[in-house]
Formats: sequence, C-alpha cells, structure tokens
Amino acid sequence: MVSLIARHVTGDQTLLESPIRSAGQAAVASPNASRSRTAIFSTFFVHGSAFGTWSSLIPTVKARLSISESQFGWSLFMIVVGSLLAMLASRSLIARFGSRQVVRVAGPILLTTVVLATFTHVPFVFALVLLVLGLAGNTMDVAMNAQAVEAERSSERALMSSFHAMWSLGGLTGAVLGGLLVKNAGGSLGAFIAVVLLSALFEANQGKLLAAGSPHGTVAARPLSAKWLLIVAGMLAGVCMSTDAAVRDWSPLYLTGNLALDLGYSGVGYGAFASSMALCRLAGDRVRTSVGERQLLAISACLAIIGLAIVAFAKVAPIALSGFVLLGIGVANIFPTLLSMAGRRGGASGIVVVFATGYVIALAAAPSFGTLAEATSLANIYLLLAAMFALAGTAAVHIASRN
Repeated sequence: MVSLIARHVTGDQTLLESPIRSAGQAAVASPNASRSRTAIFSTFFVHGSAFGTWSSLIPTVKARLSISESQFGWSLFMIVVGSLLAMLASRSLIARFGSRQVVRVAGPILLTTVVLATFTHVPFVFALVLLVLGLAGNTMDVAMNAQAVEAERSSERALMSSFHAMWSLGGLTGAVLGGLLVKNAGGSLGAFIAVVLLSALFEANQGKLLAAGSPHGTVAARPLSAKWLLIVAGMLAGVCMSTDAAVRDWSPLYLTGNLALDLGYSGVGYGAFASSMALCRLAGDRVRTSVGERQLLAISACLAIIGLAIVAFAKVAPIALSGFVLLGIGVANIFPTLLSMAGRRGGASGIVVVFATGYVIALAAAPSFGTLAEATSLANIYLLLAAMFALAGTAAVHIASRN
C-alpha cells in the first residue's frame, strides 16, 4: 500500500527551504489572507466536529441495528477501508479539481453520512454508509491539509499546529454537543441538528478557501531523499496515530484494571491526553518558528517517550495521568509538523504518502497491542510505543537534518 501510493510522488520533487519566517520577519497578513485562514480554521473545526459527533452516536446506532459486537466491529472497519481508498483517490482529485473544490464537495458528503448512519436499520446499508464516511472524511482531510500548506506558503508563517488545534477543539466540541443532543433529542434528530449547525458554519466560509495550490512540490534535483523523507515522516505519523488509538482504546482498561481507578473515571486518561494535546497545539506554531522543525520533532519525541514511560511504570492513577498529560504535550505538534514538511516537499502527493504510511503502521500495530497485553501486561503497550517513538523519531530527525 505504501509503495503504491508513494509512486504518486513525482521523480523530480525534492525538499524546499522552509518558508517559515522568524518571529521578527513575520509577513503582514492581507484581509484576503486572513479570511482564507479563517475559512481553513472553520474547515478543520467542522471536520473534527463531524467525527466527534459520530463518536457520540455510536452507542445509539449500535442499539438501533441490534447486531453483535463482532458484526459492529466489521462495520466500523469499513471506515478504515474508505480511508484507504481516499488515500488512493485524493491526490488525483486534488490534481484535477484543486483542494478547494475537493473540500467543498467532500465536506457535505461527510456530514450527510453522519446523519444517514443514524437512520439505517440494515447492517449492509450501514456498512456502505460508513465506507462513504471514511472515503469522504479522509479525502477532505488530505485536501484541507493541502489548503493549510498553501496558507503557510503564501503567508510565510507557521500555521499548521493552529489548524490542527482547531481540529482537536472541534472533536471535543462535537463529542460534547453530540452527546447532549442525543440525550435530549434522540439519536437521529440530535445528529440532524448537529449536522445542520456544522453545515451552516461550513458553507459560510467555503467561498474564502484558497484557490491556489499544486498537487506537487517544487522541482529540484534530489527525488530519492525527498521520497525517503516522506516515508520516514509517515512512519513517525503512524506512531502518533497508534498512540492516539492506544490511549483511547486501552487507557480505560489500564487505569481501572491495573491501577484500580473507579469505573466512572475510566475516560480521564484519554481526556488528559487529548486536552493537553489540543492546548499545546495552540502554541505549536510559535514554538516551531522559534526552535525549527528538526528541534521541535526531537524535543516532542523525547517528551512523548518520557510520558509513555511514566504511564507504564506508574503505580497509582494520578502519576499515570501526569504521564498522559506529558504524552499529549509531546505528540501535539509532531503530526502537524510532519504534514507541513510533506506538503512543502511533495504537495498533496506528499501529504498522501505520509497519511498512507501512517495508516499502514497504525493498522499493523493495532492487533499487536491486544496480543501483547494478553501475553504480558497492559503497561507493555506503552513501553512498545515508547520504543516505536525512539526508532521513528530518531530516523525522522536524522533525515530532516540531512536534508
């Protein structure tokens, strides 16, 4: 899968000098540029809110379908299938229609599928809806990140972490808003109200998205190093994806089982991780401008490793929670920085390579977590992730410094 998508990166692409100016050289934003950035911010927020809303609907949807855990799990897997299809299609779509048009089409499809998923009673139809949800959601993901890269290029400012902070805040907002609407209005009506609100925000700003943006990077003379940087960046992105999944899926069991935390607080581990990640992304662009991308990746990976070690060796829940907070701080700006680097070096194609490589690694890692936990201990999941961060982080920093 990775090699297939990597071939979309043209042979004459290579690395660009970073377009990010120092704090003292910041470009003065024009009114049009400010409006475009606002539109991109709202796009990231809506995308995150859509998936946050969907997560709040899962219990209601499962109850409506009356299917087993296994059947529901396979239905959810269709989101992954759609996401992988998006990795193959998004580069060509952006090359043909531009990232702005792709966002404008994929966004309404994503929001529509969130509502449709709550109305269907037929498992097969539900699975098809989730396939489209994954396809539209991740096509939009690539396109809006291409918009973010173009915004950085045109303004000569670091912006990617701020855009991803808005995505994180959108996810938290969608989960809370969706939960409240489901509780007070029911699943289908609650989803409809949430999607109407998100659609209004989405449509209000789409005309201000950037029309420019190439699917390719800048032409130069070192294609092999550029391709390897994208693949290594994708490896580190995959570790970040795996970490998010491991904290979301396994921290409740770890905290309540290994550390005897009350069941009512089972979600505080992921809450601590996600909240610290969102807050640190708000400051990520300033830090990236101050210390540079290579140093930011190195520092962030070290913080993530320390946080994972604290979680793994904690004997009481408060210590583990401090580890999750530090882990969120470490992970916060790695993924946005990698996407910014990939977009400069390979345009939309570079973003696709990072996403695809990351997905492959995350899919491969997911079953190993359960196997490792069953054979040894839940704590070893976090030690495995620390080792993955050490390897992928070292490789990413090394190849970034060489180029």
